[in-house]
Amino acid sequence: MAQDEMQLPDELALLWGRRSGGRRGPRPELDASAIVAAAVEIADTDGLNAVSMARVAKQLGFSTMALYRHVANKDELLSLMWNESASVAQRVELTGDGWRERMQSWATLQQQMLTGHPWLAQMPMSNPPMGPSAFAWLERGLDALSGTPLSDAEKLQAVGAISAYSLAEARMAYEEATAAARRRAAGKPVVAFENVLAVLADPETFPNLARLAATLSPMPAVGEAGYEEYGEASFGFGLDLLLDGIAALIERREGQRPAP
Repeated sequence: MAQDEMQLPDELALLWGRRSGGRRGPRPELDASAIVAAAVEIADTDGLNAVSMARVAKQLGFSTMALYRHVANKDELLSLMWNESASVAQRVELTGDGWRERMQSWATLQQQMLTGHPWLAQMPMSNPPMGPSAFAWLERGLDALSGTPLSDAEKLQAVGAISAYSLAEARMAYEEATAAARRRAAGKPVVAFENVLAVLADPETFPNLARLAATLSPMPAVGEAGYEEYGEASFGFGLDLLLDGIAALIERREGQRPAP
């Protein structure tokens, strides 16, 4: 089948302007953009679980059925929300002189987007995002690796590995913060993993963990002063490991180039 003959899923057709966002019916002042903006506002305030077609309709002052003239279902709404929240990618300018600095800039900007909209880490991901904003992020990442000897497929895999790492870190941070908030609301203590090691890691049973605990300073728990800085440092360390792997692959590819 020719690419121009491919039938796109409804949500992709809407995202890419291949399907009208509105359908026949009253109240034409309502459109998909307003629906998505309201849904994003709800998710930013109360989390992804708070988003429903009924809740969005109530916030906009329309009936739920009015929304269905513009957005077919909640899955389509979620795709539109992801695309809107990630639209910053279309204005991103990477900084740095070499590929590594540009990739660090790309990963940091992506992490900032996930931090600004924590619910993005809770989005169902049956397929990679394929809207214009996702393509923009991908294009910027591939561009950061331009000039390296990596093949296009290797660049795609490298960018994908960093995206997966960023998403996993954001998901863990969100779940830790949510769990900590529940514990505090219930009057229960919230402790850092590293501090638990010092109490429970018996040197005879867990010699490596006990040795590690002895070298660590007391760590802030989730939500305490200093925890955000600790999280940023942890993210940076993991990112450096990935970039070191990409650097090693680039070095191997350079060694495989034919002599001039």
